[in-house]
Amino acid sequence: MSHYTPTNPTVSVLMAVHDAGATVRRCVESLQGQTLANFELVAVDAGSDDDTLRQLEALAERDMRVRVVQAGPCSRPDALNLALERARGRYVLVMDSRGWAERTMLQGLVDLASEGSLELAMGGFAVSLLTGGGRSASMEAAGEDALFPTQHDFRAAAWGPFASGQMLSSCAKLFLREYLVDHEVRFSAGGGFDHAFVISALADVERVGALGGVCCHVGRRLAPFLGSDAAMGGYRRLEEEHDALLALYRHWGLEGDAASMDMLQSRYVERLLGCIEGVCGKMSRLPSVEQRRIVATMIETDRAQVAASVAHPRGSAARAMLAPIRSKNAALVCVQTRLLSFVSPGIARVTPDLFA
Repeated sequence: MSHYTPTNPTVSVLMAVHDAGATVRRCVESLQGQTLANFELVAVDAGSDDDTLRQLEALAERDMRVRVVQAGPCSRPDALNLALERARGRYVLVMDSRGWAERTMLQGLVDLASEGSLELAMGGFAVSLLTGGGRSASMEAAGEDALFPTQHDFRAAAWGPFASGQMLSSCAKLFLREYLVDHEVRFSAGGGFDHAFVISALADVERVGALGGVCCHVGRRLAPFLGSDAAMGGYRRLEEEHDALLALYRHWGLEGDAASMDMLQSRYVERLLGCIEGVCGKMSRLPSVEQRRIVATMIETDRAQVAASVAHPRGSAARAMLAPIRSKNAALVCVQTRLLSFVSPGIARVTPDLFA
């Protein structure tokens, strides 16, 4: 449909917003400029203290496709669940209030989903990272056009988008709303960002397609070193996500698939090295004794030992860390991590979904 129909939008765009006054206007305007006009934006304000709500209400006054819900202080999952409950579109898509969309994002994903009768159509996304001192970096998670007409086809190939970081983020993913409702897929805490929601949606999906290239962008400001509590929080999220991915592959009956298991173990090691670098890399201000204590809890588990024995992480620096981890030598891991982080920050080549 080329024109907006209030009771029957093609796409419901879901957005949780909190103190996004600096970016929310650009985000909404990138949706308003879409080549697909028949969509609605359900924006749930989760108790913003800045001018976010005022900006959204002003945009809604001029565009009936923008619907603003004041939820008061609440979590991102709660805000997105509220938006999902209010959605009326055939498809739903999650939009990040600190990002923006290419003009053809909705039309491209809808065309792909409609032509293939898909339950999930996914595109690529790019993440812009602003680090300390005004430095910036960018990462992309995008592939080629692909169609997986059967559940078996999708599951057998899923390790690829997982490995590239495209699969777990909710960015640039168009879900058939009927499928989400029928399978009671909801947003929930844990797993980092919306990863738990995506994993739940992937469990029984049958027809999936991918749109080549980048169709949306996300901006992230990296926080400075926040201490041991933050480091352990990231580690706990890693463990929760790995548990969820293992459960997904058990559900799929692919525990013995070599490519899938290599992806899972390599992903785990790369994320683990990221946690370790946060504890004892060059930016760490933790005492050495505390660094060794935290790192020991991370590397001495059976899971870490198995992963370090079989994983194939990308990059020579990451591979150089495997032997110290296998030896369970926390002191050596800390020293080597700090040295490597001075030479090349970012020992492991973490995937873009870590930030989206």
